[in-house]
Amino acid sequence: MKFKRKLKPPVIIVIVLIFGAFLTNLATSAYKESLLVKGYRFSVDGEPWFVVEDKTALADAIEKYRASYMTGIGEQAKIVGVDFTQNVVVEEVKVEKEEFTSMETAEQMLYAVEEPAVYYTVKSGDTLWDIAIANDIKLSRIILLNPQINPDKIWAGNQLLFEPMNPVLDVEVKLQTTLREPVEYTTQYLQDKSLLATQRIIVKKGVEGEKDVTYDIVMENGYEKTVTVVTEKEIVAPVGAVVKVGTKRTLVRISSSNFGVVSSGRLTSNFGWRTDPISGKKAFHTGIDIAAAYGSAVYSYASGTVTTVSYTNMRGYYITISHGNGLQTTYLHLSRTLVKVGQSVNVGTKIGQVGSTGYSTGNHLHFGVIKNGNYMSPWDYI
Repeated sequence: MKFKRKLKPPVIIVIVLIFGAFLTNLATSAYKESLLVKGYRFSVDGEPWFVVEDKTALADAIEKYRASYMTGIGEQAKIVGVDFTQNVVVEEVKVEKEEFTSMETAEQMLYAVEEPAVYYTVKSGDTLWDIAIANDIKLSRIILLNPQINPDKIWAGNQLLFEPMNPVLDVEVKLQTTLREPVEYTTQYLQDKSLLATQRIIVKKGVEGEKDVTYDIVMENGYEKTVTVVTEKEIVAPVGAVVKVGTKRTLVRISSSNFGVVSSGRLTSNFGWRTDPISGKKAFHTGIDIAAAYGSAVYSYASGTVTTVSYTNMRGYYITISHGNGLQTTYLHLSRTLVKVGQSVNVGTKIGQVGSTGYSTGNHLHFGVIKNGNYMSPWDYI
Protein backbone atom coordinates (compact mmCIF):
# COMPACT_ATOMS: atom_id res chain seq x y z
CA MET A 1 0.00 0.00 0.00
CA LYS A 2 1.48 3.40 -0.98
CA PHE A 3 1.13 6.52 1.07
CA LYS A 4 1.31 9.99 -0.47
CA ARG A 5 2.74 12.59 1.88
CA LYS A 6 1.77 16.16 1.21
CA LEU A 7 3.46 19.31 2.47
CA LYS A 8 1.20 21.87 3.97
CA PRO A 9 1.38 25.45 2.56
CA PRO A 10 2.93 27.01 5.73
CA VAL A 11 5.82 24.55 5.60
CA ILE A 12 6.50 25.41 1.98
CA ILE A 13 6.58 29.12 2.82
CA VAL A 14 9.17 28.57 5.57
CA ILE A 15 11.39 26.56 3.25
CA VAL A 16 11.22 29.25 0.59
CA LEU A 17 12.10 31.96 3.11
CA ILE A 18 15.10 30.00 4.44
CA PHE A 19 16.39 29.30 0.96
CA GLY A 20 15.94 32.94 0.04
CA ALA A 21 17.87 34.08 3.09
CA PHE A 22 20.69 31.67 2.21
CA LEU A 23 20.89 33.04 -1.32
CA THR A 24 20.88 36.60 0.05
CA ASN A 25 23.76 35.85 2.50
CA LEU A 26 25.67 34.13 -0.27
CA ALA A 27 25.27 37.14 -2.52
CA THR A 28 26.28 39.50 0.30
CA SER A 29 29.40 37.45 1.09
CA ALA A 30 30.34 37.39 -2.57
CA TYR A 31 29.90 41.15 -2.75
CA LYS A 32 32.02 41.75 0.36
CA GLU A 33 34.67 39.37 -0.99
CA SER A 34 34.79 41.40 -4.17
CA LEU A 35 35.63 44.49 -2.09
CA LEU A 36 38.65 42.87 -0.38
CA VAL A 37 42.14 43.59 -1.71
CA LYS A 38 45.47 41.84 -1.30
CA GLY A 39 47.74 43.02 1.51
CA TYR A 40 50.72 41.84 3.58
CA ARG A 41 50.39 41.33 7.30
CA PHE A 42 53.42 41.74 9.60
CA SER A 43 53.20 39.67 12.80
CA VAL A 44 55.58 39.26 15.75
CA ASP A 45 55.35 36.14 17.91
CA GLY A 46 51.86 35.47 16.57
CA GLU A 47 50.60 39.01 17.24
CA PRO A 48 49.55 41.04 14.13
CA TRP A 49 51.22 44.44 14.05
CA PHE A 50 50.00 45.96 10.79
CA VAL A 51 48.93 45.27 7.20
CA VAL A 52 50.49 47.17 4.27
CA GLU A 53 49.67 47.24 0.60
CA ASP A 54 53.18 47.26 -0.90
CA LYS A 55 55.13 44.01 -0.37
CA THR A 56 58.35 45.40 -1.86
CA ALA A 57 58.27 48.53 0.31
CA LEU A 58 57.78 46.37 3.41
CA ALA A 59 60.68 44.08 2.47
CA ASP A 60 62.91 47.14 1.89
CA ALA A 61 61.93 48.62 5.28
CA ILE A 62 62.71 45.34 7.08
CA GLU A 63 66.08 45.04 5.32
CA LYS A 64 66.95 48.67 6.17
CA TYR A 65 66.11 48.04 9.83
CA ARG A 66 68.30 44.94 9.96
CA ALA A 67 71.16 46.75 8.23
CA SER A 68 71.09 49.48 10.92
CA TYR A 69 72.61 46.92 13.33
CA MET A 70 75.39 45.80 10.98
CA THR A 71 77.64 48.86 11.16
CA GLY A 72 81.19 48.59 12.52
CA ILE A 73 81.77 45.08 11.17
CA GLY A 74 85.20 44.71 9.56
CA GLU A 75 85.66 43.62 5.96
CA GLN A 76 87.38 40.42 7.09
CA ALA A 77 84.20 39.18 8.79
CA LYS A 78 81.76 37.01 6.82
CA ILE A 79 78.12 37.59 7.70
CA VAL A 80 76.55 34.16 8.14
CA GLY A 81 73.04 35.28 9.00
CA VAL A 82 70.91 38.24 10.01
CA ASP A 83 67.52 37.70 11.60
CA PHE A 84 65.13 38.79 14.31
CA THR A 85 65.30 37.01 17.66
CA GLN A 86 61.50 37.11 17.74
CA ASN A 87 59.33 35.03 15.37
CA VAL A 88 58.54 37.54 12.62
CA VAL A 89 56.12 36.49 9.86
CA VAL A 90 54.99 38.33 6.72
CA GLU A 91 51.99 36.72 5.05
CA GLU A 92 49.58 37.59 2.26
CA VAL A 93 46.02 38.37 3.42
CA LYS A 94 42.75 39.80 2.03
CA VAL A 95 41.52 42.91 3.79
CA GLU A 96 39.42 46.00 3.18
CA LYS A 97 41.40 49.01 2.01
CA GLU A 98 40.58 50.86 5.22
CA GLU A 99 42.65 48.34 7.17
CA PHE A 100 45.93 49.26 5.47
CA THR A 101 48.64 50.95 7.56
CA SER A 102 50.80 53.58 5.84
CA MET A 103 54.44 52.66 5.30
CA GLU A 104 55.47 55.67 7.37
CA THR A 105 53.51 54.38 10.36
CA ALA A 106 54.73 50.82 9.74
CA GLU A 107 58.37 51.98 9.83
CA GLN A 108 57.75 53.85 13.08
CA MET A 109 56.45 50.59 14.57
CA LEU A 110 59.50 48.68 13.30
CA TYR A 111 61.84 51.14 15.03
CA ALA A 112 59.87 51.22 18.31
CA VAL A 113 61.98 51.27 21.48
CA GLU A 114 61.19 49.52 24.77
CA GLU A 115 63.84 51.38 26.76
CA PRO A 116 65.76 54.48 25.57
CA ALA A 117 69.55 54.73 25.69
CA VAL A 118 71.07 55.82 29.01
CA TYR A 119 73.72 58.55 28.94
CA TYR A 120 75.91 60.19 31.57
CA THR A 121 77.13 63.77 31.33
CA VAL A 122 80.73 64.18 32.50
CA LYS A 123 81.18 66.71 35.31
CA SER A 124 84.23 68.77 36.15
CA GLY A 125 86.79 66.66 38.02
CA ASP A 126 85.33 63.32 36.86
CA THR A 127 87.54 60.40 35.88
CA LEU A 128 86.26 57.30 34.12
CA TRP A 129 87.26 55.18 37.10
CA ASP A 130 85.28 57.37 39.52
CA ILE A 131 82.30 57.41 37.16
CA ALA A 132 82.37 53.62 36.87
CA ILE A 133 82.46 53.10 40.65
CA ALA A 134 79.79 55.71 41.39
CA ASN A 135 77.40 54.24 38.83
CA ASP A 136 78.18 50.54 39.43
CA ILE A 137 79.27 49.94 35.85
CA LYS A 138 82.48 48.30 34.64
CA LEU A 139 85.07 50.68 33.21
CA SER A 140 85.72 48.24 30.36
CA ARG A 141 82.04 48.45 29.37
CA ILE A 142 82.11 52.27 29.34
CA ILE A 143 85.14 52.18 27.02
CA LEU A 144 83.53 49.49 24.83
CA LEU A 145 80.33 51.53 24.41
CA ASN A 146 82.23 54.79 23.79
CA PRO A 147 85.09 53.97 21.37
CA GLN A 148 85.35 57.61 20.33
CA ILE A 149 86.69 58.79 23.69
CA ASN A 150 90.24 58.90 25.02
CA PRO A 151 90.01 57.16 28.43
CA ASP A 152 92.69 59.43 29.90
CA LYS A 153 91.20 62.66 28.54
CA ILE A 154 87.53 63.30 29.17
CA TRP A 155 86.01 66.75 29.49
CA ALA A 156 83.09 68.22 31.38
CA GLY A 157 80.01 68.08 29.16
CA ASN A 158 81.04 64.88 27.32
CA GLN A 159 78.16 62.43 26.87
CA LEU A 160 79.00 58.83 27.82
CA LEU A 161 76.74 55.99 26.73
CA PHE A 162 75.97 53.72 29.69
CA GLU A 163 73.29 51.50 28.14
CA PRO A 164 72.32 51.25 24.46
CA MET A 165 68.65 51.65 23.64
CA ASN A 166 66.60 48.45 23.87
CA PRO A 167 64.49 48.03 20.70
CA VAL A 168 61.20 46.14 20.59
CA LEU A 169 62.50 44.12 17.65
CA ASP A 170 65.89 42.54 18.40
CA VAL A 171 68.30 41.83 15.53
CA GLU A 172 70.85 39.02 15.77
CA VAL A 173 73.84 39.06 13.43
CA LYS A 174 75.97 35.93 13.12
CA LEU A 175 79.52 36.37 11.86
CA GLN A 176 82.45 34.14 11.08
CA THR A 177 85.94 35.52 10.76
CA THR A 178 89.39 34.00 10.40
CA LEU A 179 92.34 35.98 11.73
CA ARG A 180 96.06 35.41 11.39
CA GLU A 181 97.44 35.44 14.96
CA PRO A 182 100.91 34.91 16.45
CA VAL A 183 102.03 31.73 18.21
CA GLU A 184 104.21 32.19 21.28
CA TYR A 185 107.76 30.93 21.05
CA THR A 186 109.68 29.25 23.86
CA THR A 187 112.91 30.57 25.31
CA GLN A 188 115.93 28.51 26.34
CA TYR A 189 117.95 30.17 29.09
CA LEU A 190 121.72 29.65 29.48
CA GLN A 191 123.19 30.68 32.83
CA ASP A 192 126.27 32.87 32.72
CA LYS A 193 128.16 33.68 35.89
CA SER A 194 129.70 36.77 34.33
CA LEU A 195 126.31 38.47 33.96
CA LEU A 196 124.17 40.18 36.57
CA ALA A 197 120.68 38.87 37.18
CA THR A 198 119.24 41.92 35.44
CA GLN A 199 121.32 41.34 32.32
CA ARG A 200 120.20 39.43 29.28
CA ILE A 201 122.13 38.61 26.11
CA ILE A 202 120.12 37.21 23.25
CA VAL A 203 122.08 34.45 21.57
CA LYS A 204 119.31 33.54 19.18
CA LYS A 205 116.22 35.61 18.58
CA GLY A 206 112.88 33.91 19.00
CA VAL A 207 110.44 34.14 16.12
CA GLU A 208 106.71 33.94 16.70
CA GLY A 209 104.82 31.44 14.60
CA GLU A 210 101.49 32.10 12.94
CA LYS A 211 98.12 30.45 13.15
CA ASP A 212 94.73 31.00 11.59
CA VAL A 213 92.00 31.25 14.20
CA THR A 214 88.37 31.03 13.11
CA TYR A 215 85.74 32.63 15.34
CA ASP A 216 81.97 32.36 15.41
CA ILE A 217 80.57 35.66 16.66
CA VAL A 218 77.00 36.52 17.60
CA MET A 219 75.99 40.17 17.91
CA GLU A 220 72.65 41.40 19.25
CA ASN A 221 71.43 44.89 18.39
CA GLY A 222 74.91 45.92 17.28
CA TYR A 223 76.88 44.67 20.29
CA GLU A 224 78.91 41.51 20.87
CA LYS A 225 76.96 38.73 22.59
CA THR A 226 79.20 35.65 22.23
CA VAL A 227 82.59 34.85 20.66
CA THR A 228 83.54 31.21 20.14
CA VAL A 229 86.80 29.80 18.77
CA VAL A 230 85.88 27.25 16.08
CA THR A 231 89.28 26.13 14.79
CA GLU A 232 92.98 26.93 15.14
CA LYS A 233 95.40 25.96 12.37
CA GLU A 234 99.15 26.48 12.67
CA ILE A 235 100.56 28.12 9.55
CA VAL A 236 104.15 28.77 10.62
CA ALA A 237 105.80 27.04 13.58
CA PRO A 238 107.51 29.33 16.12
CA VAL A 239 111.29 29.36 16.47
CA GLY A 240 112.58 29.20 20.04
CA ALA A 241 114.92 31.82 21.47
CA VAL A 242 118.19 31.25 23.29
CA VAL A 243 119.10 33.79 25.97
CA LYS A 244 122.06 34.06 28.34
CA VAL A 245 121.09 35.14 31.83
CA GLY A 246 123.13 36.23 34.82
CA THR A 247 123.30 33.94 37.81
CA LYS A 248 122.43 36.65 40.29
CA ARG A 249 118.82 35.76 40.94
CA THR A 250 115.82 37.30 39.23
CA LEU A 251 112.29 35.99 39.19
CA VAL A 252 111.62 33.60 36.30
CA ARG A 253 108.71 31.59 35.09
CA ILE A 254 109.04 28.11 36.55
CA SER A 255 105.77 26.53 35.39
CA SER A 256 102.69 27.19 33.28
CA SER A 257 101.06 28.83 36.30
CA ASN A 258 104.02 30.33 38.22
CA PHE A 259 105.31 33.40 36.39
CA GLY A 260 107.63 34.57 39.16
CA VAL A 261 106.15 38.05 39.43
CA VAL A 262 102.85 36.30 40.21
CA SER A 263 103.17 32.82 41.69
CA SER A 264 99.77 31.46 40.68
CA GLY A 265 98.00 32.51 37.49
CA ARG A 266 97.43 31.84 33.81
CA LEU A 267 98.33 33.68 30.64
CA THR A 268 95.34 35.48 29.09
CA SER A 269 96.96 37.84 26.60
CA ASN A 270 100.34 37.75 24.87
CA PHE A 271 102.88 40.41 23.91
CA GLY A 272 102.69 42.03 20.46
CA TRP A 273 100.17 43.01 17.79
CA ARG A 274 96.61 41.75 18.23
CA THR A 275 93.55 42.01 15.97
CA ASP A 276 90.09 42.61 17.40
CA PRO A 277 87.82 39.81 16.00
CA ILE A 278 84.88 42.16 15.34
CA SER A 279 86.31 45.52 14.27
CA GLY A 280 89.42 44.07 12.61
CA LYS A 281 91.53 46.88 14.12
CA LYS A 282 95.07 46.18 15.30
CA ALA A 283 96.59 47.34 18.59
CA PHE A 284 100.00 46.67 20.15
CA HIS A 285 99.96 44.94 23.53
CA THR A 286 103.03 46.10 25.42
CA GLY A 287 103.30 43.21 27.87
CA ILE A 288 101.68 39.98 28.96
CA ASP A 289 98.46 39.62 30.99
CA ILE A 290 98.44 37.06 33.80
CA ALA A 291 95.01 36.32 35.30
CA ALA A 292 95.18 35.72 39.06
CA ALA A 293 92.92 35.92 42.09
CA TYR A 294 92.09 39.36 43.48
CA GLY A 295 94.67 40.40 46.06
CA SER A 296 97.33 37.90 44.91
CA ALA A 297 100.86 39.09 45.73
CA VAL A 298 102.89 40.81 43.01
CA TYR A 299 106.69 40.61 43.33
CA SER A 300 109.55 42.70 42.02
CA TYR A 301 111.19 41.01 39.05
CA ALA A 302 114.69 42.00 40.26
CA SER A 303 116.40 44.41 42.63
CA GLY A 304 116.10 48.06 41.74
CA THR A 305 114.55 51.42 42.56
CA VAL A 306 110.85 52.30 42.38
CA THR A 307 110.50 55.19 39.92
CA THR A 308 106.70 55.40 39.52
CA VAL A 309 103.68 54.68 41.73
CA SER A 310 100.64 56.20 40.06
CA TYR A 311 97.15 55.77 38.53
CA THR A 312 95.65 56.33 35.07
CA ASN A 313 92.32 55.33 33.56
CA MET A 314 94.05 52.87 31.25
CA ARG A 315 96.74 51.42 33.56
CA GLY A 316 94.83 51.66 36.83
CA TYR A 317 97.18 51.59 39.83
CA TYR A 318 100.64 50.73 38.56
CA ILE A 319 104.31 50.60 39.52
CA THR A 320 107.51 51.05 37.51
CA ILE A 321 110.87 49.80 38.79
CA SER A 322 114.29 50.66 37.35
CA HIS A 323 116.80 47.80 37.52
CA GLY A 324 119.78 49.65 36.01
CA ASN A 325 121.42 49.37 32.60
CA GLY A 326 118.31 50.83 30.94
CA LEU A 327 116.06 48.00 32.16
CA GLN A 328 112.64 48.76 33.66
CA THR A 329 109.63 46.61 34.56
CA THR A 330 106.00 47.72 34.87
CA TYR A 331 103.13 46.23 36.88
CA LEU A 332 99.60 47.38 35.89
CA HIS A 333 95.97 47.13 37.11
CA LEU A 334 96.94 46.61 40.75
CA SER A 335 94.32 46.70 43.51
CA ARG A 336 96.93 47.98 45.95
CA THR A 337 100.46 49.37 45.84
CA LEU A 338 102.87 48.61 48.71
CA VAL A 339 105.95 50.67 47.78
CA LYS A 340 106.83 54.35 47.35
CA VAL A 341 108.77 56.29 44.72
CA GLY A 342 112.49 56.20 45.49
CA GLN A 343 112.27 53.02 47.55
CA SER A 344 114.89 50.32 46.95
CA VAL A 345 113.53 46.80 46.43
CA ASN A 346 115.16 43.40 46.24
CA VAL A 347 114.34 40.60 43.88
CA GLY A 348 111.06 39.05 45.04
CA THR A 349 110.00 42.01 47.20
CA LYS A 350 106.21 42.13 47.51
CA ILE A 351 105.33 45.43 45.82
CA GLY A 352 101.57 45.22 45.29
CA GLN A 353 98.46 43.10 44.84
CA VAL A 354 96.56 41.89 41.76
CA GLY A 355 93.38 43.78 40.88
CA SER A 356 91.27 45.04 38.01
CA THR A 357 91.74 48.81 38.12
CA GLY A 358 91.86 50.90 34.97
CA TYR A 359 90.90 49.47 31.59
CA SER A 360 90.54 45.87 32.70
CA THR A 361 87.94 43.16 32.19
CA GLY A 362 88.99 41.03 35.18
CA ASN A 363 91.57 40.54 37.89
CA HIS A 364 95.02 40.23 36.32
CA LEU A 365 98.58 41.59 36.25
CA HIS A 366 99.87 43.28 33.10
CA PHE A 367 103.64 42.75 33.28
CA GLY A 368 105.82 44.77 30.92
CA VAL A 369 109.55 45.05 30.26
CA ILE A 370 111.23 48.18 28.88
CA LYS A 371 114.86 48.23 27.68
CA ASN A 372 116.41 51.58 26.76
CA GLY A 373 112.93 53.06 26.20
CA ASN A 374 111.60 50.22 24.05
CA TYR A 375 109.02 47.64 25.04
CA MET A 376 110.54 44.15 24.98
CA SER A 377 108.96 40.71 25.00
CA PRO A 378 108.70 39.65 28.65
CA TRP A 379 109.39 36.08 27.51
CA ASP A 380 113.01 37.10 26.94
CA TYR A 381 113.27 37.95 30.65
CA ILE A 382 111.08 35.67 32.70
